[in-house]
Amino acid sequence: MAANVMTEAILIIASVIIATTVAGVVMSQVGSFQSTFTATSDAQKNEMLTKLKIIYAVRNATGTPPTLEVWVKNIGIDPIVAPASIDVYYGNITAVQRIPYNANGGEDTWRYNSLPTVIQKMDTVQIKITDTQLVANKTYFVRITAPNGVYADYVIST
Repeated sequence: MAANVMTEAILIIASVIIATTVAGVVMSQVGSFQSTFTATSDAQKNEMLTKLKIIYAVRNATGTPPTLEVWVKNIGIDPIVAPASIDVYYGNITAVQRIPYNANGGEDTWRYNSLPTVIQKMDTVQIKITDTQLVANKTYFVRITAPNGVYADYVIST
């Protein structure tokens, strides 16, 4: 009888240890899942609260080389905190390509008229795209993409 009591006590202690170990593993995985879910939710929330609109674009043929001046407004709720990380896609309607940012300007680049540190809600910024091949009587496409992937498109006939 004493042997049965000892066997049951050992089995109970072993069961408690195994249950505690399993609970610890499950709880750590739940925490990992929760942090992944939170990060994904924050990213989706940021995308939903970001919205850009290209208000106007015009060809400026007076400079050498000519530029395309584009006014972009942040009509979303979230600010754009890395304006230099915005991507600009531009080109003839049949040959659009990514144009690199260059604060000093230069051939086939884009820059801000004056670089903002943050594009707040309802702010409008002017982007100047320098294009050595910009000519009159052609149709061009511009896509401005925020760092989180939200974009605005504009088609202009010069």
